[in-house]
Amino acid sequence: MATKIKKIYRANNVAKYLIYLASKDIIGEMQKEREGITNLKLQKILYLAQAYYLAKLKRPLFVDKIEAWQYGPVVPNVYHEYKVKGNNPIILLEDETNLLEEDKDNLKEIWDFFGKYSTAKLVDITHSHKPWIEAKDFVTKEITKKSIKDYYTPLFI
Repeated sequence: MATKIKKIYRANNVAKYLIYLASKDIIGEMQKEREGITNLKLQKILYLAQAYYLAKLKRPLFVDKIEAWQYGPVVPNVYHEYKVKGNNPIILLEDETNLLEEDKDNLKEIWDFFGKYSTAKLVDITHSHKPWIEAKDFVTKEITKKSIKDYYTPLFI
């Protein structure tokens, strides 16, 4: 019996797929009424995607650390990659990732659910959750995978 391989990615690979999904929403045939995805919104969606994977699928989506910054959870290396965009939507018209189809499907569901929220609403949501609240007072500011899993497991069941 073959077991299905599960991959753990780098967050920038996951980010590119989320940007691609958001770009399809604002440029594609459907042209949904959405703001696209800014760096700040991308950070919140990455965090919530990691929470979903840790709580529901019992494994991390990506290996990169998440920190508690002023406006919520941030994956520092992804933030620095896109900070030149400022508050403008980030556009990516082609899928430049090597994600498994199963993970793409999961990320599409996560994007479809959370992508409809404004950036400000996502900041408010993450600011009200225990992992960010507790980590913002740590010296390292790291939001650990354990704290994410412990908090979100009952919410994603």
